[in-house]
Amino acid sequence: MRSALHFSALFAVAGSLVAFGGARETPTVPDDPVDPASTAPAAGEGSDPVDPRVAEGDDDDADPANDAIEIEDDGAVAAGASLADAPDGGKRKPPRGGCPSTMVRSGNFCIDRYEAPNRRGAHPFVMQSANDANGWCTDHHKRLCTEDEWVSACQGEERRTYPYGNEHVDSRCNDDKPWQKVDEALLAKWPSPEAKAHAKEIYQATPSGSKRQCKSQAGARDMTGNVEEWVLRTREHANAYPYILIGCYWAGCYGGNKPTCHSTNNAHGAEFRFYETGFRCCKDAAGKP
Repeated sequence: MRSALHFSALFAVAGSLVAFGGARETPTVPDDPVDPASTAPAAGEGSDPVDPRVAEGDDDDADPANDAIEIEDDGAVAAGASLADAPDGGKRKPPRGGCPSTMVRSGNFCIDRYEAPNRRGAHPFVMQSANDANGWCTDHHKRLCTEDEWVSACQGEERRTYPYGNEHVDSRCNDDKPWQKVDEALLAKWPSPEAKAHAKEIYQATPSGSKRQCKSQAGARDMTGNVEEWVLRTREHANAYPYILIGCYWAGCYGGNKPTCHSTNNAHGAEFRFYETGFRCCKDAAGKP
């Protein structure tokens, strides 16, 4: 009798594992936008590594069912707040169109679907310099986007003024938050705990992908507004720094203009970092579209 009961219990446990897909480790979503250190790929991983602690975003547009789990809150989310793990986190899909599923294709190159850390629902990194951006992209087997690539991916084949069209639409992208007073002297003490705390205090980026209509023809999200992105300069500007910032940020552009696909800030060197500076990565596409 005892052995029969033991067998029945084992059978019931096995059945429940089959019914629910077995045990599954849930990957974490980064909740510290000013500290990307935990996103470096683990040593010894393959040519396209995904760190199980902070996996890059999956292709949420490939499966219409995933629309149901998009973040609906278009308001500001406090930096450092916990985010629910996206059900698609950590899944791996084969490249399509010559690009990994975490990227979209524009012409002959691939560009990250979201701002770094390139994960839907994650808080975009800030306080990043161009040097930081280069290092992070290299560690993830990609490179920093060029200015021409970024503009091309933003405006699309229709050469739009904004990622979504030629007329600005209020709240379509995260570009209308009120400007907050910044203690630049405190931020200059980076990476002190006080500087990190202040950066989080004034952080107003929305989680990647939460502005569902802020999307380019290629499928790249949040290209205008949200966080200002570093790119490799490829055009003439008033200053000849090798990198520029593009797309402006959550409070619009300096001077009050709304961010467009051509909004740039060429006033800073590669070591400059500020409370709204982030990036996304690019890489050459494999084969023809």
